[in-house]
Amino acid sequence: MRLPTSRTQPSARRRCLPHRASKTLSTLGFGLVVASIARADTPDFNVVLPWYNGAISNIGTNLACLSNPPIVEIRVQGYVGWSLVPPNLTPAVGEVFYTHLVLGHPGNPCAGSAVGIELILPAGIGIAASAADPAFCFARTPPNRQRPFPLLINLGTDVAYGCPQVFPQGVEGVRVSPPQGGAGGGWGMAAGFYLELLIPLRATTAQPGNTSIRFRINPDIGVVGYPSVPVLVNNDVLFRTPFEDNQLTLDICTVTPTASGC
Repeated sequence: MRLPTSRTQPSARRRCLPHRASKTLSTLGFGLVVASIARADTPDFNVVLPWYNGAISNIGTNLACLSNPPIVEIRVQGYVGWSLVPPNLTPAVGEVFYTHLVLGHPGNPCAGSAVGIELILPAGIGIAASAADPAFCFARTPPNRQRPFPLLINLGTDVAYGCPQVFPQGVEGVRVSPPQGGAGGGWGMAAGFYLELLIPLRATTAQPGNTSIRFRINPDIGVVGYPSVPVLVNNDVLFRTPFEDNQLTLDICTVTPTASGC
């Protein structure tokens, strides 16, 4: 049976941090090809899934380290998105799709930040992490004295962090915490750092766009922000055939200069 091809198409809104372009996970040198779910009437494989992103959110302020007179900076900045089916089609009920959180750390507090993260999902959407559709976690670190170029790090293989595949209940949503401990249970960031987390989801009910995927970002004691994006899931529920080789993209690989490893 062929699936209907009509789906709700979101507007071409793509708000994001500067310097974005398309770079697939399969080109990162980690051999990561993300399994997804295809429509039975889709003839193409190796499909790059674009992102539908929400607005940038500024979270917290800090005083620039050793600044005199004091300079007030934005501490953390980020946005949330979810994956579309090319060219611009929404996912369907029962279909695995991904949400991603992209965080930058423009602020320069002397001690950096240990960022606590939770994912807050609307009713009818749940996490769908599995061996076929795992979560992914990446960081972009700035140049330093020993390395005069930015570096992309696969946190999933990092002995101090790892990438969570299980998400226990948190304060408002489910915790997205480094399973190896990270920075005191959070994600360590400092000036010039970027973080991108990609988490697989599946909807059990249609989402007409009046609810949002939100992340709770806690970079400091008493400082909380909620970047979000409205979510659209259509009701084409017939049959789908899972296949390998759909590819997700990393937005942090579009920051210039391009990090080594992208």
